[in-house]
Amino acid sequence: MNAPQRTCIACRGRADQATLIRLVRRGDRVVDGTAPRLPGRGAYLHAGCFALAEQRQAIRRTFGAAAVLDAPQVEARG
Repeated sequence: MNAPQRTCIACRGRADQATLIRLVRRGDRVVDGTAPRLPGRGAYLHAGCFALAEQRQAIRRTFGAAAVLDAPQVEARG
């Protein structure tokens, strides 16, 4: 059986869901929603694509202009 595939919001590359960091918007913050799996709209990011996501404003585009990335939490995962 094949593993679920997801697309990285920064590089647009596809990968197994288990190898990507799941981001979730919680109020006005974007946090790591992988463990425990948080409900809500999720987006996926390769651990090495954090800087590219900031450069391309992929997080703001995905979650809205008011969303702020909880960077220490997400960077610690990568």
